[in-house]
Amino acid sequence: MSAKMNVVIAGYSTFSWELVAQLKDQIGGRLYFVLPDHDQAMEAGTQENVIAVCGEITDTDVLDQLDLEHCHTFVAGSREDQANVLSALYAKNQGAQHVYARIFEVKFSGLLESVGVEPIQTSHTAAAFMAVSILKPGVAELVSLTRGQFDLEEIQASDCAELIGCRLGNLQGEQLHIIAVAQSGNTFLSYNTLVEPDSRLILIYNKRIQKRLYKELHQVALWARQRLNCT
Repeated sequence: MSAKMNVVIAGYSTFSWELVAQLKDQIGGRLYFVLPDHDQAMEAGTQENVIAVCGEITDTDVLDQLDLEHCHTFVAGSREDQANVLSALYAKNQGAQHVYARIFEVKFSGLLESVGVEPIQTSHTAAAFMAVSILKPGVAELVSLTRGQFDLEEIQASDCAELIGCRLGNLQGEQLHIIAVAQSGNTFLSYNTLVEPDSRLILIYNKRIQKRLYKELHQVALWARQRLNCT
């Protein structure tokens, strides 16, 4: 399910290219990819749903082309700490909602966090997941998005109106489970949590039902309402 949001990936690196590849079919809004080299930008521009921009990620004239005021997520993902920090700080100042900066030196973490920018240390993240794979293989199998039987998804409750007013504890089916409700900046796990119109629902489901996921959600909502009427 594609999300309607504008996203900016800034900077050249293997990480940035892979992130664009993962997002390009999932973004309902604009997906910008800022690259310093003309040939790189030309290559990126051949990919469907990718808006390639050629320029340095610290050049404010380049960044001002990206509609940062309406940017949902900005990721500075080049190979250079200082460029990532500077571009992330500028994006945050210009109104980007969620801003991330890839860093290799931990000394930048405090500065970034103090202004609401999330530091990314890709080697630490990869190592942490590898540790989970070794120590908790069942958990790793469950949360992995590239292998395994299950997938995780986040949806707006309003996309399946029948879910509104249902209790979280009743939202379970044979092939999917809604495991949490996020609303008003908080995430709830309680059985009795009611789904509100502005709630976001986090669910886990069997990948086999991906194409009919909303049909399964409608059925789960029907069962939940039947249980609600019986209590």
